[in-house]
Amino acid sequence: MHASVPQFIEIEDKIAFGLTGRQLLWMGGGAAILVAAYSLFDRQLFFAVSLFVVPIIGAFAFWRPQGVSLISFAGFTFQFFLKPKNYIWKRIWTRENLDQKKASLVQKKNAPMAFAPKHLPSRGRLKKIAWELDTKK
Repeated sequence: MHASVPQFIEIEDKIAFGLTGRQLLWMGGGAAILVAAYSLFDRQLFFAVSLFVVPIIGAFAFWRPQGVSLISFAGFTFQFFLKPKNYIWKRIWTRENLDQKKASLVQKKNAPMAFAPKHLPSRGRLKKIAWELDTKK
């Protein structure tokens, strides 16, 4: 028995005018705010309010930063700044730690080198090795 797996589940269905249901709700809410502002304010104040409301509603309806809706993105932003940060590891420097750190740095600086410097073959020897590698397969 085979079951069909739905495809494109992240893409919302278009309802009317090429807009999704969520976009239609945002646009309807913005229109309601503009109608209320038109009935409450005089014409100049209405245009001033609409200059702010229209781009904000348009951003909430159509802009998807990082692939999520703007309202979710704003929620994530507020959650990041408001919740306490959990540090997995954070070194606390005390007087003893600083003294130990300075002592270990001085000890490393004064210690002899633990390894011998590399001995590179001469240029003639390198040519012989290259010749052998090129001629022998």
